[in-house]
Amino acid sequence: MIALVSAKGSPGVTASALAFTLTWPGRCLLAECDPAGGDVLAGYLRGGLDAQRGLAQLAVAELRGRLAEEFERQLVDLDPPHRRRLLLPGVRDPAQSATVGPVWGAIAEHLRRLEPTAGTVIADCGRLGAGAPVGWPVLQAADRVLLVLRGSLPSVSHAVPAIQLLHRELAERADRLGLLVVEAGPYPAGEVAERLQVPLAASLPADPRTARALSFGGPVHRRRPLARAAAAAHATLARQPEVAGAV
Repeated sequence: MIALVSAKGSPGVTASALAFTLTWPGRCLLAECDPAGGDVLAGYLRGGLDAQRGLAQLAVAELRGRLAEEFERQLVDLDPPHRRRLLLPGVRDPAQSATVGPVWGAIAEHLRRLEPTAGTVIADCGRLGAGAPVGWPVLQAADRVLLVLRGSLPSVSHAVPAIQLLHRELAERADRLGLLVVEAGPYPAGEVAERLQVPLAASLPADPRTARALSFGGPVHRRRPLARAAAAAHATLARQPEVAGAV
C-alpha cells in the first residue's frame, strides 16, 4: 500500500495517485482516503457513475460488523469490464468524515490485507495542515508514504513542518517516508530531496494537458510525459523503502 499526502497547497496528490493507478502493471486499487472529500467521481469520471458507493458506506458497514462483506460492493471499475483498475470513492461531504473517523483503523487494516488479491493499493490521503483532518491509520499502515510537493520555494517551505509531523506520527515507520516531486517550479527533484533530507521516491513532470484530463475527465494518453513518468516510477515505488531510499 502506497499512501500519498501533501502539505499546504494543491501540488497534485489526486492527479498523481490516479496517474499511478491507471498505468500500474497488474491490478490496482485507488482508495480516496482524504477526509475532506473525494474528487475522482465528479472529476475524472465526470459524474457519470453511481455516487452512492464508497468510503462513507464502507464506514457504516464496519459499524455493523460487515466491512469485509460489503467492501467489493463499494468499488467502482475504472477499466470496465476488467476490474483491474478499481476505485474506492471518498466521502462526498466532509461532514461524512465524522462517520469514518471512528473506523479509520479498521479500514486501514482491511486495505493493508488486500494486497495479495487486489494488487497494489494507492491511497490518496489529501492534505496535512493545521485543523485538516487526516486518516492517520492509513498513513501508518502504508508500506510507502509519499509527500507530494512541487519544486518551488513555497512548496518546499510548507513541506518542512509536514515532514516533522509525519516523522512524529509515523514514529518507527518514518523510514517509509519519501518524496514525490512534481517538477513545476525552478528547483529540480534531486535538489528538493537534498534540501529536505528525505529520499526521493519519484518525480513527475509538469504536464498540464494530462493533469487536466485526470482532474476533469478526458483521455489519458500513455505517450504523454506524465503518463510515461508514472509508468516508469512503478519499479522504484514497488521496492522496499530502505532499498529505494538508497538509490
